[in-house]
Amino acid sequence: MSSTTTASHVDDFCAAVRPLLASDQLQIDESSALEVGGLAPKAIVVPSSIEQIQRVLSEAVIHVVSVIPIGGGTHLGVGNVPSSYDVALSLARMHRIIAHEPADLTVTVEPGLRIDDLQRALAVHGQFLPLDPACEAASTIGGVLALNAYGPRRHAFGTARDWLIGTRVVHADGSLSKSGGRVVKNVTGYDMHKLYVGSLGTLGVLVEATLKVAPLPDSESTLAIGSRSAAHGAELILAAHDAGLALHAAELLSPPATHAVLGQSSWCALMRVAGGAGAVARSLREIDHAATVAGAAIETLESSTAWDAWSTTFRPRGLALRISVMPSRVGETMQVLDRRLTGGSAQLSATVTTGLIRASLDASSDGQALAVINAASEVAAQFDGSMVIDAAPAAVKRGIDVFGPTRSDFAIMKRLKDEFDPKRILSPGRFVGRL
Repeated sequence: MSSTTTASHVDDFCAAVRPLLASDQLQIDESSALEVGGLAPKAIVVPSSIEQIQRVLSEAVIHVVSVIPIGGGTHLGVGNVPSSYDVALSLARMHRIIAHEPADLTVTVEPGLRIDDLQRALAVHGQFLPLDPACEAASTIGGVLALNAYGPRRHAFGTARDWLIGTRVVHADGSLSKSGGRVVKNVTGYDMHKLYVGSLGTLGVLVEATLKVAPLPDSESTLAIGSRSAAHGAELILAAHDAGLALHAAELLSPPATHAVLGQSSWCALMRVAGGAGAVARSLREIDHAATVAGAAIETLESSTAWDAWSTTFRPRGLALRISVMPSRVGETMQVLDRRLTGGSAQLSATVTTGLIRASLDASSDGQALAVINAASEVAAQFDGSMVIDAAPAAVKRGIDVFGPTRSDFAIMKRLKDEFDPKRILSPGRFVGRL
């Protein structure tokens, strides 16, 4: 299925941008590989400079064609079904590290840079970016920021919004704006760059990002602690957190998730212990003691293998949900979800200290997917929480808003969209309330 924009508009757009691009930077073809919500673009543009992006968006406004920025393509299913989709703006060639200041713990990059490539470059200087979204290896900086995507390290490091200190953004009309800077202690002006994080490319195209980075830990170990119940696993994680142990990540896995990640079948607290050698040694002793007292089995794992398996299991595909509740209610919420979602076959993972629960499963039909969504929504409401749908069949998403009911601040969000993109050129319909 393609966008509803008339073919003549797209043809006119392509004719206008063709002189600006090399022959391999414009592809006129409905590419199913870049489908978003069941819609395929009529054209793919692959710019290699900010100036090209500015010209492309200027022509998109003139010819009224809709544009969706694409990063690594790992999270195309996130968000609502777009109201139209004419042009895929691939940022694959915008992948440079522009500046790295190891002494200042900052790095400035283009949006198409893959996270794993950045991590390798930073590691040479003993540093890393503490963001680990599912599909980290293929995820790009621009995509992670557009989604505010995060993984288990959110436990200790927060989200992408916490690490972004500056941006350059091309807006729908082709204009370029700058916010923040390349130093951490930048206190002038508004933090406008925070506005673009999580906006799904509906307010502008990120063309440059400056981020804080962190020193690599001196020591690291990953532990799997078998738990007799969800409540027990959640208690272990919260106790370790309250004790100030050196945890970079701590996930509570349901039995199906434990089987997918570790090949075992029990509730499991998966902990990434990292930091200075002394802090790690103390943390390992205390966790081992707590597990022994609780009569829980504990196993030391190879970190990269375990967390790569987690990333593969919880990448947004099939039917993927995020339920948010109070951290103190994660255990009981997980227990109910495990029972209600298709007889316990859903794979659940909770970042307990933030109250975030992920559910991943394959629905056999649109009807089953909708039934699971309704059941999960009921459980979230039961525990005074909320739910976001990260992935679902396109037919199911067309009938719902994946972000749930709009909040009281929706009017402000709509005004921002009206101001930044009045012609609804950028990712139209994908964001909250189908903005």
